[in-house]
Amino acid sequence: MYFDAHCHLHEFSEREIGEFKDYVIAAVSDDLETSKKTLRIAEKLDNIVPCIGVHPWIVDKIAMSCINEVEKLVSTTNLCALGEVGLDRKFVPQTFDRQLKFFKEFVRIAVEHDVPMNLHAAGAWREVYEELVKRDVERAMLHWYTGPIDLLEELTGKGYFISINPALKVQKKHMVVAMEVDLRRVLIESDAPYEYRGLNLTPKLIPKVLEVLANVRGLKLQELKAIIESNFRGFFRFTKVTL
Repeated sequence: MYFDAHCHLHEFSEREIGEFKDYVIAAVSDDLETSKKTLRIAEKLDNIVPCIGVHPWIVDKIAMSCINEVEKLVSTTNLCALGEVGLDRKFVPQTFDRQLKFFKEFVRIAVEHDVPMNLHAAGAWREVYEELVKRDVERAMLHWYTGPIDLLEELTGKGYFISINPALKVQKKHMVVAMEVDLRRVLIESDAPYEYRGLNLTPKLIPKVLEVLANVRGLKLQELKAIIESNFRGFFRFTKVTL
């Protein structure tokens, strides 16, 4: 089995999803509609961890009342996470104040319902971290981390995770993160389906990410795979699928 900590599975067809049977996937959502779709997929498949929420890119297009609906879904789902939620100063800085209102509510939900957070933090790494610490969030992962190394040390020291993406092959600052981070706080992701600098991101790239990461960190591949599996299962409290 391979473990994908951040994938927009709802964007794939049923046939394509069937091709990922050897992957345990944390499937993130973008809004209430896709959250419900993600939950329907997870009801059928044991290898899916549903992550539900509202992406910071669309907070200006949706009413805050949808947060109540998301919370109802969280409260009635045995295994889930919040995601993709967070803050973004890089791509949509114009809506940051509204993003923060949404994010503070999702942080509250995470604490009150004891669920992990699968987070977007582009250009707002520090702001996301500070909100997590302020409310004593227990489990959080900042996906595709490209933030400062000193903040990375604070994050991992606090027990939070970051995820490594196939982009480490072409994105220098992400490779630096991959070389520096405490492996006990690492998950692997695809962020599929997405195209980045000629890479068509898919869960099927995760084996290659593991090979690259094992090589740069001087580990045997099987040793790294065991670490990542343990990290994933511990973070999401996932016990459904075993080898």
